Amino acid sequence: ELLDFTQRAADLPTEAGEKPVLMVTMTLDDLCGSGDTAPPLLNGDIPVSAEEARLLACDSRVIPAVLGSKGEVLDLGREERTASRAQRRALHLRDRGCVFPSCTRPAHWTQAHHIREWIDGGPTDLRNLALLCGQHHRLIHASDWSIRMAADGKPECIPPPWLDATRAPRRNRTFAPLELDTG
Repeated sequence: ELLDFTQRAADLPTEAGEKPVLMVTMTLDDLCGSGDTAPPLLNGDIPVSAEEARLLACDSRVIPAVLGSKGEVLDLGREERTASRAQRRALHLRDRGCVFPSCTRPAHWTQAHHIREWIDGGPTDLRNLALLCGQHHRLIHASDWSIRMAADGKPECIPPPWLDATRAPRRNRTFAPLELDTG
């Protein structure tokens, strides 16, 4: 979480006008969660798990690159994966902190999570974003918890069936204690 917080700081050093960048090399199948090949590499030489790479990619500026058999760049994909500053401000106003039930992490300690994954075509817009702290962001990616957008435009967390057989939507009341349930 501290790394995420400092990465968003405005006064980080730059190289060629760009803030520090971590590059992760992995197959598309591994990124999508269906591959079982060599581990992804951070900056070309540090092995990380596919799950760690997907988590890093979730709130990072990612530019998918298709490489040829000799490592040549054949195609660069869409870049706008992360929420813009204006979107982050709107998320701060709407969510006020981590949307996971009972979490007390304030908005400035959260990451913008794509409800429908970006890799699956999910847009980077307010209807598809929710704020999650690092712990709950990892939990959402690694478990059967999910998030949906309710009819009133606010995110709701859906517990796994082993926790609640009805999978009734839950909201975090920490930042909006007077809000009534809509689900």
